[in-house]
Amino acid sequence: MFRYLAEDIAFLLIKNKIVDIEKREECVFGVEVLLLNLTNILTALIISILSDTMLHFAAFMIIFVPLRIFTGGCHAKTSERCYLITTAVYALSVFSVKQLPELYTSIPAVITFLILIVPIILLAPVENKNNPLNADERKRNRLISIVLTAVDSLIFIIMYLLSITAATSVMIFMAVDSILMLIGLMKNKSEKKQNGGKST
Repeated sequence: MFRYLAEDIAFLLIKNKIVDIEKREECVFGVEVLLLNLTNILTALIISILSDTMLHFAAFMIIFVPLRIFTGGCHAKTSERCYLITTAVYALSVFSVKQLPELYTSIPAVITFLILIVPIILLAPVENKNNPLNADERKRNRLISIVLTAVDSLIFIIMYLLSITAATSVMIFMAVDSILMLIGLMKNKSEKKQNGGKST
């Protein structure tokens, strides 16, 4: 669905001479990513409006989205699958916040959260084969990832000290980002082993 819509939009852009035909593939990819991201955000917004969790949506936009952009990690093979997974993860995070709003006060949860911050600091960014980074991009993304993690951790500490329940949302989204990074790293290692096996 996303790919077909992107191709149609790219065709119109090329037809109206807004984009050169030589850049068709880049245009299709860019439009597809834009459509996917907008749909993900709109779906998350609708879920939060219906569940009365707008602070959670704010944390999603402020904490998770920037981290996801710069830390990298696991990506679905198709846009449709990405949309379904993102929607399911967001819905589950909303359910968690509704059921356990005071999760940020749980010592085991906080310890787990602190442990999961470490991979972001040590391993980010985790590249995806569909979006390789050059040395400068990797260095930039790493620096931004560390700065974002520091700022987000400070936000969590302030909310924790002020007993603001949105601290739970911050915990959840930073943990999800770290887990997606680790899955992406394992996936990359598995693919390297498979490619190495084929070449021998």
